Amino acid sequence: MRRRDFAFLIPGAAMAQRSPVAAGQDPILKAMQDEMARAKPLGVVGGQPIYYLECALDDAQSFRATASLGALFSSNTSAFRVPRVGMRIGEKKFDNSNYMFSEVFMGTRFDPDQFPLDNNPTAMRQVYWLAIDRAYKTALEAIGRKRAALRNITQAEELPDFSDAPPVKLIAPVPAWSVDEDAWKSRITRLSKVFAVYPEIYTSSVDFESSRDVYYFANTEGSELRYTELLAFVRVRANGQAPDGMRVRDHAMFFASDVSKLPGEAAMEAEIRKCAETLKALSKAPVGDSYSGPVLFEAEASAQLFSDLIGSQASLFRKPVAEPGRQMNIPTGEFEGRLNSRVLPSGFTVVDDPTQKEYKGRPLMGHYPVDLEGVTPTPVVLVEKGTFKNYLSTRVPTRETKTSNGHARLPGSFGGYVSFSSNLFVKSEESMPAAGMKKKLIEMIQQRNKPYGLLVRKLDFPSTAAFDELRSMMAGLSSRPAPMPLQVYRVYPDGREELVRGLRFRGLNVRALKDILAVGDDEAQFDYMANGAPFSIVGGGNYVFGCTTVAPSILFEDLELERPQMELPKLPVVPPPPMTA
Repeated sequence: MRRRDFAFLIPGAAMAQRSPVAAGQDPILKAMQDEMARAKPLGVVGGQPIYYLECALDDAQSFRATASLGALFSSNTSAFRVPRVGMRIGEKKFDNSNYMFSEVFMGTRFDPDQFPLDNNPTAMRQVYWLAIDRAYKTALEAIGRKRAALRNITQAEELPDFSDAPPVKLIAPVPAWSVDEDAWKSRITRLSKVFAVYPEIYTSSVDFESSRDVYYFANTEGSELRYTELLAFVRVRANGQAPDGMRVRDHAMFFASDVSKLPGEAAMEAEIRKCAETLKALSKAPVGDSYSGPVLFEAEASAQLFSDLIGSQASLFRKPVAEPGRQMNIPTGEFEGRLNSRVLPSGFTVVDDPTQKEYKGRPLMGHYPVDLEGVTPTPVVLVEKGTFKNYLSTRVPTRETKTSNGHARLPGSFGGYVSFSSNLFVKSEESMPAAGMKKKLIEMIQQRNKPYGLLVRKLDFPSTAAFDELRSMMAGLSSRPAPMPLQVYRVYPDGREELVRGLRFRGLNVRALKDILAVGDDEAQFDYMANGAPFSIVGGGNYVFGCTTVAPSILFEDLELERPQMELPKLPVVPPPPMTA
């Protein structure tokens, strides 16, 4: 599932109801094709042939509302269309992409970022005409500067800049879309009132959004796409402070492909109350001590961990050509250089499968028929018997991936796209009853004469942390940290659990996955919206898409958690006002 983040694009725009267009008569696709055909003479004028050109459009409509403490804070509808043009000049062996200045345009820009809301042929063609013109001028400058840069450096390995892919034609009907705005405003207002009886919670919100995104795509290779993605979600966030000033938070999220498939109000209220009670307990919980020893991840936390460590890291990023003497500090993925290396215990298999629509009767958020490059996706076995076997790839070749497997899910930099996971399935041939996982943890701490072990029930992924808190957490770190645990419990030898707060993982990365000692026979389906930002932080990035991870509970033989030293914000000077009558 893929869509623009509506929070960043003209909120409050008037809703435009547009009738579905019959296949073969779509004016948007016709405008794309007409302007791509007219662009062919550009190669003669500029001296560089256009060997590839694509036009795309996100045609989105949405309704969004936010409530807090029983009051409606915002409500808006939006309708917008965002065009995109991609161009490659030269040839597939060497073109204007994969260069640090591939997308830098120094001239005057006339093409707008927005697109007409009605299907006016003149207005639509004008937008694409200006966008294609700017793309060609940008490409001309980039390919010249790229050639000049390569005269003064030696590449480690010469690779083509683009790979082949068969054309795809998919013109699906555009389904009707509607939402009962008044009913949902009332519903989230009632749900948000749950937090009103918890003075320990300083800020809380319940967000609702329902959207329809029609994706259009056409390229000079013959691909032509029109398909629709529907999404509805309720997102609950709550924050507070412990007596020592430490920030604590929790969240709950509900996703569905259609608003009618969201859980009922009673079920959501129960989860929200559970979230509030957990946050209340966190605010009173003791601060955890630094720890090294066995750690048990329940299935939901395990799925969150695999989403971050494998789902967002299994792509291979190609470093662009840089200017001589001008280094680019671009971080590499955790799996770079690990092909055919053991990354998990031998019983594990990890498969990413965007073709699967549902799992055990539940819809999967990561399904999509065609990726952003117009490539039909295929299942990818990432890990087989514990050994890393393949990367998620786009049409940009790398040393290990020569062609695309249909996982271009994000608009990227340097003229390309970014690959990302879709539906990630983590399985193990060697498992034990889930009920015995906690017993196994207790046996391990008794053998090591430890006073307690740790159980992780939930991670902050996608993160609902404030941006300044995330920056503070990542400052000074030499490597990418793991998501912060939200719910961590000490497990004592008698089985008693005690909630603690303030702990962070130390050294938990892909390398640590080899230390998984036991796997449960249970599994959790974890749905989330990714955006390419660290920990898929809510509100980060301007392009979001759906993902799902299915994983079992896991027990690590040895992990380290620490109590970081940081300055804590002061408590409010004045006590909170009475929340209820």
